[in-house]
Amino acid sequence: MKQNTWRHGLFAGVALTAVTLTMSMPAGVASASPSRPTAPRSVHAIAKTASARVRWSAPASSGGSAVKRYVATSHPLSRSCTTARKSCVVKGLRAGSVYTFTVVAKNAAGAGPRSRSSNRVMTSVSIASSRANYFAATNRFNRALASAQAAIATWDASTPLSTETTDLSNLRATFRAFTNSLRKDKWPAAARAAIASYITITTALGKDYVGLASASSASNAALLVSTFFTDGNEEAQRDYKVRADLKMTQLITGPVASTSTPVAIGTSQTVHDFYGDVLTVTMSQILDPATAGTGSGPPDAGYRFAAVKADLSNTSSGDVGGDANLAMTVRGSDGKTYLANYGTVAECTNYSYGEIDVPAGGTSTGCVVFQLPTGVIVQSVSFSLDSGYLDTAVWNA
Repeated sequence: MKQNTWRHGLFAGVALTAVTLTMSMPAGVASASPSRPTAPRSVHAIAKTASARVRWSAPASSGGSAVKRYVATSHPLSRSCTTARKSCVVKGLRAGSVYTFTVVAKNAAGAGPRSRSSNRVMTSVSIASSRANYFAATNRFNRALASAQAAIATWDASTPLSTETTDLSNLRATFRAFTNSLRKDKWPAAARAAIASYITITTALGKDYVGLASASSASNAALLVSTFFTDGNEEAQRDYKVRADLKMTQLITGPVASTSTPVAIGTSQTVHDFYGDVLTVTMSQILDPATAGTGSGPPDAGYRFAAVKADLSNTSSGDVGGDANLAMTVRGSDGKTYLANYGTVAECTNYSYGEIDVPAGGTSTGCVVFQLPTGVIVQSVSFSLDSGYLDTAVWNA
């Protein structure tokens, strides 16, 4: 009996040991497998033109495996950029719209949780877009105003009241539409006060038309006509100021903007603007591909950097200023026009923040950087003085 008891106890002990070992093995295996990273921290966005640069800090825990990539996503619209670094540019956003951004980290185990939302940013509208919107709104206004003026000019003693009421309603609608068009655009700060005054004066013109049509006497009508022409002069002055603030062509007459016959890289061409500035410009070199410079992030996945080197010579009597990043564009083999990337490259020195400042009789050399899709090559380069251009010079690559 004792022997049997001893044997049962021994077997029970062995069985217990085996169970203990079996239970400890999965725990050891689990501890060797990586887990997903935690959420990236301190997500911050900086608005750009129809895009935003998003930065963040690494997750508190990588999950035991290195983070291979990050994905930053916009809210709303769900546009995203993917990178192995801790910043990237989210493109394809609507200009003048508000966005926040979140970031997800991914390692060998998969994607971690979404980060907290970034700060709210409003994407900016380019000067080129502001110009286009301004000209479009002004052209629509001028056509509608001419139509309203022509209708009012036909009035006489036999004109029905219903016709006059309709014509005046159309006139008021014309000014209201113009006001709304201007306010929808995100104008540069320097132009806001001038635009506000412009809208006030333009609206006053509409009121003068209404008053002129209902004048009770010849003397009253003469006074209203005098007021109208005074307001018209002030309107022209306000329009001039708005255009100057936005660096647009002025109301003065001058040659129509034109594009030169394309020339080869290395050939000099002359460009002018409405202020009398003259620059001799030579596109001396296209660096493609170009290497990201110190402090500049790498190109997006599927893209590469290319840089165009420009030599400028000021042959006018005063300083010539502008922005090389706005003045220069390239056209790719895909038929698309590409704007400057604002990055830097190691092969040459770019214009500091795009700034062009060439003294009378002086010269300046610098590069403008572009980001192009893989497989797309530069076919031509265009340059115009952005401070109210008259002509555009083109070079074939």
